[in-house]
Amino acid sequence: VLGFIYTVTNKPIVKSNSGSIKITGNNRPRRESDKVALFAGGCFWSLESYFEKAPNGIVDVVSGYSGGKSESPTYENYAERSHREVVQVTYDPAKISYGELVEYFFRHIDPTDSGGSFYDRGMNYSSVIYYENKEEKKVAEDVIRIIDAAKIFERPIVTDVLLASNFWPAEEYHQNYAKNNSVKYAAYRTGSGRDAFLKKTWEGREGILYKE
Repeated sequence: VLGFIYTVTNKPIVKSNSGSIKITGNNRPRRESDKVALFAGGCFWSLESYFEKAPNGIVDVVSGYSGGKSESPTYENYAERSHREVVQVTYDPAKISYGELVEYFFRHIDPTDSGGSFYDRGMNYSSVIYYENKEEKKVAEDVIRIIDAAKIFERPIVTDVLLASNFWPAEEYHQNYAKNNSVKYAAYRTGSGRDAFLKKTWEGREGILYKE
C-alpha cells in the first residue's frame, strides 16, 4: 500500500484466537464459537475488501500488522521491523470452514510471488498463512497441495505457513479503505494488475477444490 503516511496512535495488541476481541466490526458480541484466522497477502486494503465480500460466515475483518519481533508497529515502521501487512478474519466455523477460508484466500492473491504482491514489493507484502495449531497447519498445507496438483498457477505456491504471532490492528484510516476511498482504491487495483491476474487464473474454475 503506497503513498499514505500519517501519525496515528496504534491500538492495543490483539492475540489471534485469544478471545481478546469482544465486539466485532458488525457491533455484535463475539460468540464463543467464533474463530479468527490471520493472513498476509499483499496490500491489506485488498485482502480486507475480499474477505468482507466472502459469501457466508465472515463476522469481521481487520487490517493490521504481524510477523515481526517488535511491539506496537505503525505504518511508518512496520516494514523495517519485519512485520507484514495482514488481515485478521473473525468467522463462524458453522458456516465456513478453515479450509474453505484458506482456499478463498488463495483465490485472491498471487501465492507464487516470494518477493511481494503485484507492484507492492518487499517481504512485508509477501504471502503467509498464520496457523494457530497443528490442525490448521495441516489444513493449510493440504489446500496448497490440492491447488498445486490442480495446476491452477503457472508456478508452484511459495506462500509460507507459519505459527501465528501477535496481531496489531492498523491505524483507523486503513480500516475499510476500499469502502471509504472507492475511487483511489479502484485506481490502485487496476494499476497493480491484480484484477487481470485473478481473472486469468481463476475464470472457469469457480468450483470448490478443498473438500473436508
